[in-house]
Amino acid sequence: MNAPEFVVLPDSAEAERLFAQWDTTDWKTIRHPSGRPWIAGHWDDLRTASAGQNALTLIGLSDVTDRGLESTLTRLRSVEHLDHVLPDWRGSFHTIASIDGRLRIQGTAYGVRRIYYTTVDGVVVAADRAATLARLTGADVDPRALATRLMFPTPYPLTDSPMWTGVHAVRPGRYLTLAHRDPRPRQVRWHRPPEPVVPLAPGARAVRTELAAAVALRTRGGGLVSADLSGGFDSTSVAFLAARDLRPDDLVLCTGADHTTDDALWARRAAAHLPGVDHDLYPPEEWGLFYEGLVDERDRFDNPCGIVTTRHRTTASVRRMAARGSRLHLTGIGGDHLFLGFPAHYHSLLLTRPWLSAQRLRGYRALFSWPWRDVLSALGDRRSFRRAFAGIDPRDTTAHELSTVRLAWQYRPRTAAWLTDDCVDLITEALAAAAPDLEPLAPTRGRHLELEAIDLTTRDMAAWHDVHRAAGVPIALPYFDDHVVTSALSVRPQDRTSPFAYKGLLTTAMRGVVPEDVLARRTKATGSAASAGGLRRHREALTALWDDSALARAGLVDTDRLRRICAVPDSPELAEAGLSATLAAELWLRGAR
Repeated sequence: MNAPEFVVLPDSAEAERLFAQWDTTDWKTIRHPSGRPWIAGHWDDLRTASAGQNALTLIGLSDVTDRGLESTLTRLRSVEHLDHVLPDWRGSFHTIASIDGRLRIQGTAYGVRRIYYTTVDGVVVAADRAATLARLTGADVDPRALATRLMFPTPYPLTDSPMWTGVHAVRPGRYLTLAHRDPRPRQVRWHRPPEPVVPLAPGARAVRTELAAAVALRTRGGGLVSADLSGGFDSTSVAFLAARDLRPDDLVLCTGADHTTDDALWARRAAAHLPGVDHDLYPPEEWGLFYEGLVDERDRFDNPCGIVTTRHRTTASVRRMAARGSRLHLTGIGGDHLFLGFPAHYHSLLLTRPWLSAQRLRGYRALFSWPWRDVLSALGDRRSFRRAFAGIDPRDTTAHELSTVRLAWQYRPRTAAWLTDDCVDLITEALAAAAPDLEPLAPTRGRHLELEAIDLTTRDMAAWHDVHRAAGVPIALPYFDDHVVTSALSVRPQDRTSPFAYKGLLTTAMRGVVPEDVLARRTKATGSAASAGGLRRHREALTALWDDSALARAGLVDTDRLRRICAVPDSPELAEAGLSATLAAELWLRGAR
């Protein structure tokens, strides 16, 4: 099952000659009206229309019919006119248009589908994968970009830098435009996140409508569909929406039992409300622990991705569903990002809603055991995003704890103790280079944090898709469809962020779809036991991994220290995700070279 990838070329003799140099024997090709290659690669869903010298192509899943695409194309007078059309189309797809000699190439608004580009011999080539461009052009790994991925988390905007020199990223919400007569690439904004002004009741109705439409797009077309049923709100909501669209024998629900959490209990409770739907509850030993199946030579990711540390555990359901014949596996990925909410919203709301903000902040202080002194200090911090970013210390190895107050512009990035001085110097250079003209993703801390969290996660979704396809079944991410994200972010922060209501917006949206006794859940599993158990069980393999380290050859990590730490799984230096970030970077670099 080939991983989807494609490139887009301008209509020129130079681009045609460049394309002829590449090994594309197993690629499909769509051509410009001139006959020269326009779009080439592998894809599952593609819809295209042409009229004279103009053409419009969608790659991915959408609710647009062939007739609708053709009708749209005939009305387009420029690539800019697509701004008025695209907001009406649901789904998850890339858009590629050629109108009057100009190209427009774009992904989705929030980054599940992305666009990258590079210039080769004067020809600008775009692609949905940075790794594709690097492979075709022989680009070198950018050591500064690699070093920044060893921070945890890597702060915005350092995550915008692709991992190869000469490869550039198009920011989500922007499109790339090229003119045949002027091939210089430009990025143009086509989408802005919504202003969060919608009250809870109408906002919940919009979320329900958009999430139901996103799930229905995946369930149409027949065949067996499977879905995660972890017992949590996110996957449970998707499963019940899918059950409304499908016959019982066309849906299989899948739950991995874990004796350290109450997930299976809640999953069984939910499944009992869906008579006739098969519920596959499999044992913990089949689910496995973290750090199993770390190395897969097929990996060719755009950036280091933490899924390598949980590959075996994350794909357990898909492997079982592949044996059952599922054509698509629905997931709840993205629900946390949209509905958990960030306490930092109340840093700005304190000025306009002081009594409500004080009440909610007291609740968060009790929930997370925040010290009052730290809370008051954080509320008094009125630095701009630029000043806060300038204060990042690349030598900070202090771990975050549950009691760390999180009301700042970003979760403070840390660097692991095993990073070399050369690595920290590269990180320092990257921070300094990003500082001028730096602007946040949104005007307030809470809104910036939620957009950054969405961006960080959607950036990894191409890798998640690849790993699950390799395990046997493609996955679907309905929560990350643009329309679903926009509907959730449109709701007022105080209506979707509270220490007293777990995912209140989603709960309200799903009333009448998910039974009330299932909506009553107030707990959430963390997977910490599987992580700690994986460190203990696989410590020998983890220790041996550093004997021939690509990161060490690049001068970025101290492997002696890594081996010592991995040999002692209870080491405090492994308490947070620094090891996961380093493992992801190590395995990515091996594949990239």
